[in-house]
Amino acid sequence: MASKRQWLTRLATAGAVLVFCVIMLGAWTRLSDAGLGCPDWPTCYGMLTVPTEAADVARADALYPAQPVEAPKAWPETIHRYFASSLGCTIIALALLAWLGRREPGMPVKHALFLLFLVCVQGAFGAWTVTMKLFPPVVTTHLLLGFTTFTLLVLLALRGAAAFPPLGDSACARLLPLAGIAIAVLAVQIFLGGWTASNYAAASCTELPVCQSGWQQQLNFHDAFQPFGRQVQTYQYAPQLGADAKLTIHVVHRIGAWCTSAVLLTLVVFLWRAAGQARYRRFALALLALLAVQVSLGISNIVFQLPLPVAVAHNAVAALLLQLLVALAFSLYRERERT
Repeated sequence: MASKRQWLTRLATAGAVLVFCVIMLGAWTRLSDAGLGCPDWPTCYGMLTVPTEAADVARADALYPAQPVEAPKAWPETIHRYFASSLGCTIIALALLAWLGRREPGMPVKHALFLLFLVCVQGAFGAWTVTMKLFPPVVTTHLLLGFTTFTLLVLLALRGAAAFPPLGDSACARLLPLAGIAIAVLAVQIFLGGWTASNYAAASCTELPVCQSGWQQQLNFHDAFQPFGRQVQTYQYAPQLGADAKLTIHVVHRIGAWCTSAVLLTLVVFLWRAAGQARYRRFALALLALLAVQVSLGISNIVFQLPLPVAVAHNAVAALLLQLLVALAFSLYRERERT
């Protein structure tokens, strides 16, 4: 019979898959301009699902005359909410299971309880995203908390399974600080991507490699990274920002992509050269492959003018790239513990 720790590992793995789906659905909702598809929270026009019957639609339109029902926008938001609620229930179950099995050796009780706290905070930011009309700092924080939840669930699954037993590869173990730097740099780039999306700046630069001609004269850092700027009724489409501020946000994200690629490529080279075991060569190859896919998706967003499937995939690969780095750091940490 499986122990509570084994059940915890299985549930954490399922939760990681679920939160990945939530991240993709969130990106789909945000990038299809459906973030205000339901003007209220947690219901949608006062209902548990999107109003479809004529009487329900009429009642919803009367409640929110400034935002009549648009089913193509309301459905992505509703589906995202239901997946997020399922994730919340999964994490509650995780915390309860960890608490009940707290006397088992190696049970990560504090980790599971912190996840419960984090998902409650995430739920609050989900509500504020709607009630504060897509206020960019709230939207970006909501995104970052989603990535953090994904990372902590992956780590919980790795800890529960005692994954990546040490191989005695001391040369690779010394690369743990570099892996930590790579995680930090990627996290900053994910923030810049979230800030770009929440400020509707993804289409501000239409040429490669940086931006269209004359972009240097249009930079406006003050407005681009001013979290509490001009107050507006709704932040959808970022009416509080001028074209120069949006261009600046995009340029910084583009330069961040170069810096992130350079750091990750450095890690790949050092990891490949130091690897004494096949595990770390596989990590290096996987990192290189995911980075190549991510760069290709970023270029495709520009060339094909931000097609929704490509933009959503760009978010998804960023999340997977972060988890691959976290798994590598976890493995290197275990190597260093042995040495």
